[in-house]
Amino acid sequence: MNRNKIKDYILQNFNKVKINSMDILCGDVFIALPGKNSHGASFIKDVLENGASFVVTDKILAKKNVNKKIIIVENVLDFLDLIAKEKRKIFNGKIIGITGSIGKTSVKENLIYFLENSFNVSASIKNYNNYLGVIISLLNLDLNSDYAIFEIGTNDFYEIRKLTSIIKPSQVIITNIYPTHLEKLINTKNIAEEKSDIFNPNYNKNTQIAILPNENEDEKNIIEKAFKLKLFKIITFGNNSSSDMKNVKIKPFDSFHSKINLKYQNRKLSFVIPNNQVLRINNILICLCIFIFNKINLDIFISASMNVPLVEGRGLENNIIFNKKNIKFIDESYNASPKSMKTTIDFFSDLKTNKNQKKFLILGDMKE
Repeated sequence: MNRNKIKDYILQNFNKVKINSMDILCGDVFIALPGKNSHGASFIKDVLENGASFVVTDKILAKKNVNKKIIIVENVLDFLDLIAKEKRKIFNGKIIGITGSIGKTSVKENLIYFLENSFNVSASIKNYNNYLGVIISLLNLDLNSDYAIFEIGTNDFYEIRKLTSIIKPSQVIITNIYPTHLEKLINTKNIAEEKSDIFNPNYNKNTQIAILPNENEDEKNIIEKAFKLKLFKIITFGNNSSSDMKNVKIKPFDSFHSKINLKYQNRKLSFVIPNNQVLRINNILICLCIFIFNKINLDIFISASMNVPLVEGRGLENNIIFNKKNIKFIDESYNASPKSMKTTIDFFSDLKTNKNQKKFLILGDMKE
């Protein structure tokens, strides 16, 4: 009986499922999972005192510690998987799935920014793009959302197909194909093959639009593979004359902004973005593709483009005072791959400063 209660509670609510005991608020559902140093079950008493409505665990507890709010299951992930798939089945909004080597979280956050003032939007938090993250994100889905946005990540073979078959996105995005996560995937050809499973009809028959990069051979192979299927619309972007989003030109607009001019089909488009978003122009173009496909008024996009915010760890700027000196701190610390690091260094090198200013580049280990 309690299992049905918690299932109904999760289906009827959103943003209630948490895996960190420190995040629990009144009415939340705590998922007690094994961690590196301890099991989440160790914090059951704390989360109940903080107002958790339910706790799900696979750890056998002493009888004195069991009450109606605690549901003990044989396998937590299997239990949650069933509820997540049921919630996905009854969701009637549009689902956007994002994969790619780099930029998934930035594109997701950009899309939220552009869409949320006109639509009800649900999205995965942080970089919840593995199996557990996707399940939690689905469980926290607001069924009244117009759009739901999910990141789909991988660092090994056959992971994209597994997550795609759960999410079943109707609008799929591949940000790029670069040499990341090579420990298991070995080369970019394998990465491209893995990422393309997001629109493979064997795992996702819902695809209506594929927004695909067009800058290197691996990306061109993905485009060719998508066209051969003849199952959905394709929009390509990137620094290639054959891209659908083509002739992209960037010109100064004012001290803080740049103007973007481009051509899509027979249509000329222009908009203004902050200078600090220029190195991420493809992310902005992806958002434009979503607007075009969904026939959303482009005035909404153009109006919002001037103030696209940066994402923490991905270019976010902070002004700090150190030793009575004003310092602009640009935070690109989220992750590093050869491509993303080179792009960031080039951007920093081209960054103009005043005569009395100096630039310092702080590099950490590249975990690739």
